[in-house]
Amino acid sequence: MFIGILFFSSSILNGQCDESEVELWGSCYSIQSTYELNLSEQGITGIIPEQISYLQNLLFLDLSDNDLEGSLPIQIFDLENLLGLNLSGNELDGEIPTNIGALTNLMYLNFSNNHFTGSIPNEIGLLTSLVELFLFENQLTGAVPSEIGNLEYLTSLYLNNNDIDGELPFELGYCSELEYLQLQNNQIYGEIPSSICQLELDWQSIYSFNISNNFLCPSYPTCLDGIVLNQNIMNCVGVVSLWDSLYHADDILEIDFSNSGLSGNIPIEIGYFTNLHSLDLSNNSLNGPIPDELGNLVSLKYLNLAFNQLSGNIPTSIANLSSLEEIRLFENQLSGSIPQEIGSLMGLTHVNLRDNNLSGFIPISIGNLNSLEILYLHNNNLNGSIPFEVFGLTNLKRLFLHNNQLSGSLGDNISSLISLDKFRIEDNNISGVIPQNICNLDIEWENSISFNLSNNKFCEPYPFCVQGFQGYQDTLNCESMKSLEENPILILNRLKAYPNPFNPSTTIFIDIIRKNTLRVEIVDLLGKKIKLLFNGTLEPGVQLLKWDGRNEYGQRVSPGVYFAIVKSDHSQDIFKLIMLK
Repeated sequence: MFIGILFFSSSILNGQCDESEVELWGSCYSIQSTYELNLSEQGITGIIPEQISYLQNLLFLDLSDNDLEGSLPIQIFDLENLLGLNLSGNELDGEIPTNIGALTNLMYLNFSNNHFTGSIPNEIGLLTSLVELFLFENQLTGAVPSEIGNLEYLTSLYLNNNDIDGELPFELGYCSELEYLQLQNNQIYGEIPSSICQLELDWQSIYSFNISNNFLCPSYPTCLDGIVLNQNIMNCVGVVSLWDSLYHADDILEIDFSNSGLSGNIPIEIGYFTNLHSLDLSNNSLNGPIPDELGNLVSLKYLNLAFNQLSGNIPTSIANLSSLEEIRLFENQLSGSIPQEIGSLMGLTHVNLRDNNLSGFIPISIGNLNSLEILYLHNNNLNGSIPFEVFGLTNLKRLFLHNNQLSGSLGDNISSLISLDKFRIEDNNISGVIPQNICNLDIEWENSISFNLSNNKFCEPYPFCVQGFQGYQDTLNCESMKSLEENPILILNRLKAYPNPFNPSTTIFIDIIRKNTLRVEIVDLLGKKIKLLFNGTLEPGVQLLKWDGRNEYGQRVSPGVYFAIVKSDHSQDIFKLIMLK
């Protein structure tokens, strides 16, 4: 960096310097003709003498890599013609004086590897000719001054390995010529200003840009996408600890901890990752319940908690996962019923709840999932009949309900499953006659992996496509069923509501043929019970039940579509009610 001519006199050999000279470290230097003083690596000790200021024409001063100590003499800043000043690699201490702003011609400044303390003076911004600034390996504190943005010619800024704190100034982005920015190993906090992206640095090179080991918080500017910044973000707003790692939750779109040896409960902090698109915690040893906070992940599209030891109910908060497309909870120990709220997730294409301990009915709300392609509920303890609504899922390709305790019969609308290529209901208690129109489905009937209804109670005659592939069937009750079909037990002769549509109330008319026990309840589109209107025995004749449009808690329900379900010992009837605004 330093080039020039060094003029010094030999008169020191005679014990003195003449009037045109100044003595420095045992040598005489011409006051007028000394333009460069390079004493790097000369073993110089002690302090920098005030007399250095006599060399008024000095352009380059290099005292680097000596053993100089003490603070900087104010007089050194009288050298207004200096272009380069290098004091690196000494034992200098104290603060950098504000007088440094007087060296307005300075192009190169290097105070690195000393013991300077205090903050970088704002007056550094007066050095508008500065091209290279090196202050690394000191004990500097305080924030980077905003005046740094005045240094429009600056190409190198090295402030690393200090104790600099505060936030980075937006004005840093004004240093348009900057090629090297080294800020690592400080205490800088806050956010990285977006203006930094105005700099034409090689962001991928740690030699060009390094900001690691600070306390800078996400979100980070777009020019730093994909770069590992290695920040301590523990105290940042929105930072969440998850399995011994820290994340800025808003920035995380995918979490994949499959096959990671995780154990214990799923942390409730998972609920902070509201922008998450994919969550895969499969193939671990997680236990305990699925936290309700999972319902906060409103952007989630893919959920996989399979092959763990999770227990308890599936939380009803899954109703909030309106973006969900796939849910995989198989091979756990989940119990309780499948929540009706699953029917509100209209984007679902894949539901796999197999191999759990689920019980209760298959919710009729599943019939709302018009995009559903895969429904795996096998190897549970589900009971009741297969909802009529399930057979209306025209996009369904695979329906596996085997190894449960399902009963009832197959409805004629099974032929509506026009996309179905795999259908398995073996090992249940389903009875009745298999509808002939099942043969309209495009299934490999002879392949037991694709089609299997063995170990049920189906009666002859079997449809031609099923014959030979029906497997074992318990037909002990088929004769009594035939008698029942020939002489059906009629309970209801007529069922209607008036007015319908209605507001605010309607009356349900039930024409009963014979005395029977009835249960009448109102449910919503998801099959969730709104109100139980009646549960008991009714005599023959027309019975009137009034619904006032309120729920079990006396609260008026919202306008929309509801259903009245009338159940007897021998039948179930459903009809639609429409409440107007």
